[in-house]
Amino acid sequence: MKQAEWNNITWGVKGNQMVHLKSFKISQGIKTEEQENEKGGNKTVVKSLEPEVINVSYTTGFAIGIDPRGEFEMLKKCAGMQDSFILGGRKVSKQNFMLDEISLSNTVLDNNGQILAGDVSLTFSTETKTSSKGGKGNKKTTSKKAKKSGSLKLTAEDYARARALAKDKK
Repeated sequence: MKQAEWNNITWGVKGNQMVHLKSFKISQGIKTEEQENEKGGNKTVVKSLEPEVINVSYTTGFAIGIDPRGEFEMLKKCAGMQDSFILGGRKVSKQNFMLDEISLSNTVLDNNGQILAGDVSLTFSTETKTSSKGGKGNKKTTSKKAKKSGSLKLTAEDYARARALAKDKK
């Protein structure tokens, strides 16, 4: 049973692994500007929409069949990659989401310093940055992370190998 998916990374129940999302948050803001109108009052003008942002968190650990350190290392390799985010079998947005931030917190360690469990938080966004580079007006460019993400994707086999590390370490 698949709860969510991004770039061949899945959350849900699969075999003896239960990795489900504890929280899912999607947000989008607007860029505004205040201008003084003819009567002397301020008028708010909507300039554009901010990029969509998704925040997810889940718990990982040997008890659910996942090596927390291996999971974190695998996710670090995915930073800057872009793909559709699918929740409940449907795309969340028409745009692709880039993995911007990964954190592992609330860790439980054994006496040897091995991470036994922890909470993983991920932040994805649809942001592409703009910059002006001399010449005539602004040119749209993507951030270095977005350029890096071009054709890079974590294959299902790579993901399965990372998840299999947890089984081997038990």
